[in-house]
Amino acid sequence: MKNDALDFTWEGSTTNVMDGSTVVENGPDPTQIPAPTKIGSYKNTGEQVLYEDRLLIPRTLLNKADTDSTGEIQYVLHPTTLGGSGGKTFSVDPINTVTVHTPVVNYSLVSDDQPHNQKTVPNMNRSALILERPFTVRIPTSGQHLDAGSYPGYGDRDYAKYYRIKQVRFPFDVYSADRTQFYPRNTWIDIQVPVLDTTFYLPVWVDEGDYQVEFRNIAENAPTHFSTQPEIDAQPDANTDLYYHAASDEVSVEVIGRLYDFEITDIADYNWELVFRRFKNSLAPTWISYWTGTQDIDGDKRGNKPQFTVPIRPGSHPLQGYQNVAVKTGYHFKFDFKTKGNMFGPRDGIRLTPTFDFVSKDGKTRVPVDLYYSTNQRNFIRIASTEDQVKRFVILNDRLRQVPSEQLRDTATYKYNRYGEIHPGMMSERAYQEYYRDKFTKMKTPVGGYSLLLMPEQLRTFIGPKTNIPTTASADVLRANAAIQQWYGEYSLPAEPYVVQAGTNLAEYGRTHGGLDAKSPIFLKDGYIVVNFNFESIREGSLAAPHLQYIHAPLMNQWLLEGFQREVEDSYGNSFTLRDGDVVFYHADRSSRDDFSAQVPH
Repeated sequence: MKNDALDFTWEGSTTNVMDGSTVVENGPDPTQIPAPTKIGSYKNTGEQVLYEDRLLIPRTLLNKADTDSTGEIQYVLHPTTLGGSGGKTFSVDPINTVTVHTPVVNYSLVSDDQPHNQKTVPNMNRSALILERPFTVRIPTSGQHLDAGSYPGYGDRDYAKYYRIKQVRFPFDVYSADRTQFYPRNTWIDIQVPVLDTTFYLPVWVDEGDYQVEFRNIAENAPTHFSTQPEIDAQPDANTDLYYHAASDEVSVEVIGRLYDFEITDIADYNWELVFRRFKNSLAPTWISYWTGTQDIDGDKRGNKPQFTVPIRPGSHPLQGYQNVAVKTGYHFKFDFKTKGNMFGPRDGIRLTPTFDFVSKDGKTRVPVDLYYSTNQRNFIRIASTEDQVKRFVILNDRLRQVPSEQLRDTATYKYNRYGEIHPGMMSERAYQEYYRDKFTKMKTPVGGYSLLLMPEQLRTFIGPKTNIPTTASADVLRANAAIQQWYGEYSLPAEPYVVQAGTNLAEYGRTHGGLDAKSPIFLKDGYIVVNFNFESIREGSLAAPHLQYIHAPLMNQWLLEGFQREVEDSYGNSFTLRDGDVVFYHADRSSRDDFSAQVPH
């Protein structure tokens, strides 16, 4: 005889319930079908449940604690069930609540342009942003959220997959790095989530000063209007509170201008006339200038030859037969330089402080010196002493300075419209432009004396941009044009200076050596007087707190950035060690009076 066969298979294990083999008389008794067991085990707790890990919560669910859950379990008949099909569904009750909390963090940064920060007293608590330079914002997606020990899955980690968008807002106008996209101030700018660093460019018309740059990172389940709403609720650093769907941050920055582009454009010494003029007694310029170095404001090549750099020294003269020529005392040299930023007010100016060294003709000896001069009323007056009362004056619109007429017109236009000096009805704008060009700029402007120059607004023109100013910009054309300034000055030594080592008691020497005259051996003559300039910008007349430094800022030296060389050789191979700020070598033993005594025509 033969029994029916029945095998029961469960979770990969098969049990033979009935044996279907052929037997003579009695077959084996059927065995028990295995008893059913609960399925699943939740995190090895021993609690047997139906459980699925890493369920995807829809993005439409807002952050909320203890959200009600629903669930159901479906039983379906096995396809081999005899006489049956379909199944049954039961609701799961009770079921736990769920807390939705989509994490985002915000620990943003703004680059600090210290290599171009010329402030006299830098604010180390703020990132420096420099006008007309790029800067970078960094918006990471990683950082500390809730404590991972108490809230598994949180902690210090990368949360990028939970972000919808990252945004930054500047309280000033900015451009994209390539300057193809303009963003008006107070505009939220989208940054794609995978992008860590984004570079922007700062327009020149942004006001110098302190600002707060705002950042917000928005979670993927935030309400749909969040990305476009100017003001939303966001929690600083991380949205650890369920109420928030965004994390915010602020970075303190400071917008700073610049002081740069010193050049010597003319020397009154007759030996130098044909360097700067095309012909003798001509006004036609050669446009030769002697710059700080061979590099521009940001250290890129300017295009001038090393010979045409300061200081003016033996070897600077480009014409044959003048290799040993410096400048004779008594002759002035003209110069100009530029600033960027809020240097367009009526009380803004430049403080320029000269100091003097004596260097031997072979360049081997250099010492600080005091300079003396004599007048018809008094002999041996030390420069920078209380007796030093000589006043210097500069004419902006000097015929040999050749300030471009466009600069004069633009400056007059700004002053007419913004200074409030001309009341409506007194003078038309056109009339004021003519008055400014033909009268005002040809007046003598007092600038100080031999020991100190204070260059006021009368010696300043505006040369900023006038085109391609976006209509949505915070500045108009007048403000943009005034954002870059050019300053014009000139300086000379007395015609017959007396040179002694700094600190020498000249009166005591005269008393103990039977008097003083120009031939006294204490005076240094066989060499050069080196004029050194220190430049400081002054805002709102605040002489006690200079704004920017050309050379002696704590964080950078613009003079060096422009390529100034601290070692040079003259045409005879003598080596000279220079100091930052050296501008002109004067002959210590040759004077302008030598030319006049020889009746050289002027």
